[in-house]
Formats: sequence, structure tokens, C-alpha cells
Amino acid sequence: MTTLTGARRDPAIAVWVVAGACWLLTGWLVVSGGHELGHHDVVLDGSPWPWPVRIAGFLAVWLVMIGAMMLPTVVPLVRLFTVVAARAPRPGRALAALGAGYVAVWAAFAPIALLGDTGVHALVDRWAWLAARPELVLGATLTLAGLFQFSPLKNACLTACRNPVGVVWQHYRRGAGAAWRMGLRHGLSCLGCCWALMLVMFGTGVGSLAWMLALTAVMVAEKTTRWGARLVAPVGSALLAAGITISIGGLL
Repeated sequence: MTTLTGARRDPAIAVWVVAGACWLLTGWLVVSGGHELGHHDVVLDGSPWPWPVRIAGFLAVWLVMIGAMMLPTVVPLVRLFTVVAARAPRPGRALAALGAGYVAVWAAFAPIALLGDTGVHALVDRWAWLAARPELVLGATLTLAGLFQFSPLKNACLTACRNPVGVVWQHYRRGAGAAWRMGLRHGLSCLGCCWALMLVMFGTGVGSLAWMLALTAVMVAEKTTRWGARLVAPVGSALLAAGITISIGGLL
């Protein structure tokens, strides 16, 4: 009873519980090999299952990964929204709509990332020189993510994500529909500042728990801490250094 009461008072408890469950499920998928459902070969033509089933499996793996990595970053917004919407009718329904809108943005990004990953691998398959140097794909992905850390778009989107007060002040309206739209707006800002880091997951492998943990720590710190702004440049520099080093190693 105490836990339930605390969860109602602080919605962050529920968010962390869901995120923790997603991490446990991710670990189980990696151990059991279920994370391969997120690989482009399995989705497109590497499975005996019908195409709709493979797509559903890919989306399921992707959403579990998003739940593990991205839900911790929305805790400040969820807490503030809960306080503001407390006296509105059906606040729980509005909070659920807010979360659904946020998740919908990342779900829509999944097929785009899959198509990009598929296109890269198709290029590798057709280009013998590149196929003999697979490190270059990872190196290019890390370099792209590193460069994006210094872009104006990254800064603008990260500033919006880091300011839940501004999001609620500008866009809060009563009702589930308005909450859904706010979730979409916040999800787009989050996507705008994190898409390049998430693409690293495709470059390193969907089942890489080490990369998932590292990227989650970076995104949570960048978006929710007071010193997160100072982390952007060092992370970008580290990604650039790793990408260039790996690329040079692939060329030698």
C-alpha cells in the first residue's frame, strides 16, 4: 500500500519501474537471442515467420529498447505535468496520453532507422571494398553522432528537452488530446537531440548492453542534470575520436 501511495504522489516511481522492467526484458532478449529480431536481416528476409510478424517483432524489440533508454529522460516532464494536471478531470488519462504521444514519435522513427540501416548494409553487400572493411560503417556512424553533438539543431532540441517548465507553460491544455499533442512535441524535441546517438545502436548492434548503458547515461545526464550542457562537447569529442580511430584502423 505504501508503494502504491508513493507512486501516486511521485509518478517518477512508475516511470522508473517501467524502465527497469524494460532493462530486465532487454537483458533476457540478449541472453536468449531474441534481440536478433531487431536486426535488418531477420526483419527483411532472415526469418521463416511471415513479414507482418517480423515487423511486429522488430517494433516490439525497438519499443523495449526505447522504454529502457528514453523513459528515464522524461521524468522531469512527467513530474511537472502531474502537478499541473492534478485538478483537471481524469488526470491519469491525460498522463497516459502524454506518454503515448512521446512513445509514438520514437515508434515512427523505428522504420526510418531500419530503412537507413538496410540501405547501408545493401551498399556494403554490393561494394566489395567496403564489405572487406566493416569497421568503416561503425566509424562513420560514430563520426556522424560526434559531429551532430556540435550542431545548432542538437543545441536547440536539447534546450527544449531540458526545460519541461517551458513545454508545460506553452503547450499545456486540459484533456487527453492536448496531452497527446504535448507528448508528440516533446517526443520530437527528444528525437531531434538524440536520433544520432540512437543510430549508434544500429552501428554497434541492437543487442549491445554496454553501448545501451553508456548511451542511456549520456542522454539522461544531458537532458535532466544541471551540468548536462557541459557534457555535450566532451561526448561529441569522444565520439569523433572513436569514429576517426576506427575508420583509420579499417583503412589500414
